[in-house]
Formats: sequence, C-alpha cells, structure tokens
Amino acid sequence: MKNYILSLLLFASLTVAAQTNFYDPYVIEDIRIYFPTAGWDAILDAAVANETYTVADSVVINGQAFLQVGVKYKGNSSYNATRAKNPFHIKLDYILDQEYQGYEDLKLNNGFSDPSMMREISSYKILRQYMEGPKANLAKVYVNGNYHGIYTNAQDIGNRFNFDHYYTSYGTFVKCNPQNVQTGGGSGLLYSTADSTGYLTQYEVQSDFGWNKLQDFIDTLNNFSGDIANALDVDRALWMLAYNDVLVNLDSYSGSFRQNYYLYRNHQHRWIPTVWDVNMSYGSYTMLGTNTGGGGPGGGGNLNLTGMQQMDPYIHINDSGWPLINKLLANPVYKRMYTAHLRTINRENFVNADYKVYIDAMHAAADNAVSTDPNYLYTYQNYLNNLTTTITGGGGPPGAGTAGIYQLMDSRATYLEGTSAFAAVPPTITNVVPSNSSPYYLETVSINATVSNASEVYLGYRYKKSDVFTRTLMFDDGAHNDGGANDGVYGVSIPVNTLRIQYYIYADNSTAGMFSPERAEHEFYEIDALIQMATANDIVLNEVVASNSSVISNEQGKFKDYIEVVNTASVPLGLNTVCVSDDAAVPTKWKFPGSVFILPGQHLLIWSDDNDNVYLDPHTNFNLSSSGGFLSLSDTLGNVFQTTTVPSQNPDAAWGRCEDAVGDFITNTNATPRAVNNCIVSISETEQTFGMYPNPASTYLTIEYSSAITRLEILDITGRTIYVENPNATVSRLTVKDFSKGIYFVKVNGKFDGRFEKID
Repeated sequence: MKNYILSLLLFASLTVAAQTNFYDPYVIEDIRIYFPTAGWDAILDAAVANETYTVADSVVINGQAFLQVGVKYKGNSSYNATRAKNPFHIKLDYILDQEYQGYEDLKLNNGFSDPSMMREISSYKILRQYMEGPKANLAKVYVNGNYHGIYTNAQDIGNRFNFDHYYTSYGTFVKCNPQNVQTGGGSGLLYSTADSTGYLTQYEVQSDFGWNKLQDFIDTLNNFSGDIANALDVDRALWMLAYNDVLVNLDSYSGSFRQNYYLYRNHQHRWIPTVWDVNMSYGSYTMLGTNTGGGGPGGGGNLNLTGMQQMDPYIHINDSGWPLINKLLANPVYKRMYTAHLRTINRENFVNADYKVYIDAMHAAADNAVSTDPNYLYTYQNYLNNLTTTITGGGGPPGAGTAGIYQLMDSRATYLEGTSAFAAVPPTITNVVPSNSSPYYLETVSINATVSNASEVYLGYRYKKSDVFTRTLMFDDGAHNDGGANDGVYGVSIPVNTLRIQYYIYADNSTAGMFSPERAEHEFYEIDALIQMATANDIVLNEVVASNSSVISNEQGKFKDYIEVVNTASVPLGLNTVCVSDDAAVPTKWKFPGSVFILPGQHLLIWSDDNDNVYLDPHTNFNLSSSGGFLSLSDTLGNVFQTTTVPSQNPDAAWGRCEDAVGDFITNTNATPRAVNNCIVSISETEQTFGMYPNPASTYLTIEYSSAITRLEILDITGRTIYVENPNATVSRLTVKDFSKGIYFVKVNGKFDGRFEKID
C-alpha cells in the first residue's frame, strides 16, 4: 500500500514537466511540432506512400528546441488518412546532427486499439523486468501551437538500442513484420527454401547485410533444432513467448500473424529477440490462429473474453506453423524453463495485483490530458471504463471489442494458477552463496545452494554481461565443496579470472523447474573483487594506433583509434586502480571501470574515441591525434608509472614495443591489435640477416633452409652469437631447443630460401 500511495503522490506534482530521463515511466512529456504551413496533415498523408519525411521548422521537447527536424506518419493499422490523430516518427537528426538525451528518433503512437492508453506503457514496464525492452511513457503533443492529443512515447528499436543492450550495432538486424500479414505465415520463422531471397516478403533486414544469416537461422530452428542454443539466445526467446502468453499479447509471434518482434545477431553469433508494438496487449487483439502449414494467418476467429482468460499456457506447442514455440517446447528442459517463466510473470505482476499500482497511478495522472484531447480515438468515458469493462466501437480492432484490462487479467491470473502446468511442484532453492568471498586472487571459487525436490541442479555463470552463460552441473556428493554427500547442499567450483562473476541456479525435476533468482537469466547473482589489483609493474602500454582507417573495428563496426595494454603478471588483474591520460597535467583523466579485468599475457584494447563506456571493450573519454601526443599510465592517486610520446602516424601505422611488452617503442609497419607485436628487422646489405617472426621466440626455434647456405648463425638481441650451424644437406630443417623468451636473429652465408617459426 505504501508503494501505491507514493506513486500517486509522485503524480500529483508531475503532470507535464521537464525531467532528466526522457522515458521516465512516471512523466508525461511535452512535445511541440511546428510546421511551416497549416496544410501539414495533407503533406504528411501524401508522403506516406514513399515513407518520406517532411521538414518541420522545429520540434520543442520539454522546452528544448530542435531546428529542421524530419517528421512523417508511421504505422499500419494505426494510420489512416481520414484519421485526425495519426502516429508520428520524428527524426531529430534528419538534416542537422542533433539529439535529445542521446535519442535521435522519437516514436509517438496514437493509442490505436487501446481506449485505456495504458496497454503499451504498462506492458513494456512489465517486459523490462525479464528481458531487454523499449522504454515508454506518455506525451502531450502539440502541432503549430494547438494541443493535438495524448500519445504513447515509445523508444525506437534501432542501432542505439542494440548497442546499449546487446553491445554491438554492426550485426544483422531484422524487423519481423511481413509485407502482407494475410499470406505466408507472417514472420513465423518457417523454413521454405535454402535461397535467402525466398524470405524477402516476410522480413525486413534493416542492416546492410544478413539475408543469408537469417536463412541459416531459420534452417537451424526448423531442421537442426538440437543446435539451436548455438544460434539463439534461448532464454530470452522463452521469456518472450511466456510474456506473450500471460499478457494475451497476440499481435505478436504468438498470435495469428506471427509478427511484431525484432531479431538481432550479436557478436556471439546468436540471435536475440526483442518485443515491440504492444499497444494491443491484454487481449486487444484476439486472433490466436491455428496451424495452417504456413499458408495463411491461421483461423481461430476472434477469441471471446472467456477464451482469452482461459487461453492455453502452451499455445501452439503442437503447431508446426509456429516453430519457435513448437521446436523449443519440444525440448522437455526448455518447456520446464518456459513454465517457470510463465509462473514468475504471473505471480510477480498479476496474482498479487502489482500491475494495477502503476496503471492506476498513470491513469489518474493522464486524466486531464485525455479529457481535453480533441482527437481522442475513443470517448473520455471509454477511457474511464476500459480498465474494468469491455469497450466496443471506436478506433479499435474489429470483433467483440476491447477487453477491460483488469476484467481480463484478474481472471487469467487465477486460471493460470489452476492449470496442470502450474500444479507441478518445482524444486526449492535457498542459501545461494559462494564458498569463499575473499577479495584476493583465487584460481577457483565454489558456489553452493540448498536445493530440494530436484533431480538435476545447474549453475549458469559468466564473467561479464556480454558473455554467454556457461551452464554446468552442480553436485551433492561431498566431493565438490558441497558439504556432506546427500545433505541437500549442492556445489561446484568454477574458474576465477575476473573481477566479477555473474551466476544463477536452475534446478529441475521431471515435471517442473525453478530459477534462482527467478528472473534469470535477465537477473543474476554477482561475486565481486576476487582477483588482485594491477600495480605499476604489471601493466604496460604496448601499442598505439592513432589513425585507424582499416585495422580493426569496434562494437559499432567503426574504425576508431586504440591503445593496447598488456598484463605482464602471471595472474588475472583488475584494472580499476589504473588510469590512462593524454594530458601530462591530468594523469588520472580516465580510469578503468571497475568491471574491467585482464588475463595473464592478454593484449587488451582501449578504444580512444571519447565515448567513456564499457561494452565489449573499454572506451576512454579522450581521442588520439594522428599528429602524435603524450600518453601515460598512472594509479588513481596520480602517480605516473609509464609514459610514451607517440609520433605523427600514417593511417594504420602502429607505435609499438619491440620486443612485445618489454622492448622500446618503435614505429611498426603492421598493427597487431590483441596480438603479439610484429617487430620487423631489416635485411643487411652485406649479409642476409633475418628477424624471426612471430616475435618473441621461446622454447624452440625452427628454421627451414636450402642447400645454398654454407653457414648459419643465431644471434640474441645483443648481437652475441649463441649457435652456429654449417649445413651440408640438400634440404634441411633445423630445430634448436631451450630458447628463453626473446627476439633472435638469423645470419646466413649464401642464398636463403626458408622461414622462421616459433613453437611453444
């Protein structure tokens, strides 16, 4: 009750106001569009066919003005040329390079199919508890100074969204909406042909490439589903399907048209689904569909209120026309995981009625904006009633009407709790703890949990959010740091090579599964500070590329300048005690984030692009210059322990140490990001002297040579001869053992026709 009262108090002072977070769910935005002509509506209507933007004089967002902004109408069913209130797509950077709080694209939805105006904002709020999803709130929109109506302000799903949540933006990106929902099974991931052009009408690839990758994924899902975990983020897919089912969100993959989701192929080469367009959740769209073998949208008519309240928690489990459901839930473990997700969503939001807290508060806050909306698609009375009562007519879908949200979901929550799927008793998981929380370096750490009613218990673990969870069995045998055998305490040891470990437990029996925490894999436990911190003797500047035009691209696919450091210690190190700077007067200019670690011998890249974030790699808050400059490493107190002055660099040239990690800096001809430096040694004019590649050599040095060589010498880096050979065979291969780590030179008399190689 305290949360409910607090929410209402927040809204009492927050009708329309400026704020620090553009998508704060408890704020109603103020967005004002100014066109140069009163005939703007006809101009936008005429531009719909070609999906072109009209340039507005300005758009003002919470008092901040943006000039020469692109505006167009968007939407399919939600757009109609005869409708006064159509959805907008506002592109702030259409002409000028500008953004609002980092957002360039604004999507404003007109409340189509939702008399309550609460479906989209509340559904996304629930979604974000379990997987990455768009942010959303409400906005009062004005056009040429006149109040045009209240809109849903939903975050655009594009490159920024992918980069923020999936750590890259250069992967294949697919909008799963068919050109014609009435044919072809929608964007149902049905396999039809090995030719990727056979899918052109069912999907929209929004990246510059990837049709073949999409076809490969569809082939794997349908024909090699045993390999699906390598191609798909299965857990997020299960969350999406469970979410659609509990919320009766049928204008989605789970309904007749099999649409309204995105797929992104990340740096791990796994496809990640993202839910979008949920204005018809809570039963506003009623067509469930039936299996048709992909020949159409599916029948099934419009579910009535009772049909939606009692919709099967395993919809389409036996329908081949929905392979994402049919194939995943054919796996018994995945089915039990899916059921656990169903149970979590239902109990955390609907059984306890928590979903009403936000809806009631936001509904009250938006009351005035709705009652004064001159273009509302329904009546004000419809707005008041649609939380509890079915509304017929208005701007919604055909059929029996738009179900009352509470009218539908209260009964559905009760129904789901009474199904056989929910009657199965899952394991219980308690006392989830690491066996050793020491802040010092450990080679392994054991995770323990008390588990009952389980036949198998798994630990999922990873070292950072951009990694894939590794799942391993836990044991109750007394031999895995788990206490005594068969005492209900399970344990397993995992390697420690990072500042942070993220993990969860999944326990399973023959009928039900349980996660701990229950929102895993989206939420997880963490262990911090298990490894030692770097000191001045551990980390070295190793390579600098200040004019990167083609060497290596970052997470966004952009060629940015980089700094490379190497861990010379024998253990993993945390780097949050180390600073990098390009300003001798400010040695602590940029500090490594706390989550960054480096393995022994690892060559770690730091993108120097004034981005100051951690995605797959860290990014500094300064740029490098191709004309050269100063660089330093220091501790967080400003004690400088390493410097270099980078000279002017040609494109893709590197300033690197030779020998790698320990030698002096020289200008290399080849950049070697994340690898041992390629130190090039010139050839003598009087004698043929070759440097060994790759450098440094260690343990063995192997040389192949021809019979034309009459004398061969191996020299160390000081020029001292340490080995002599007088070849006499027609073709020879010489292997010299017991070399310590370092750079070696080969001097030959006669013609040399061979190569040098390092063998460890």
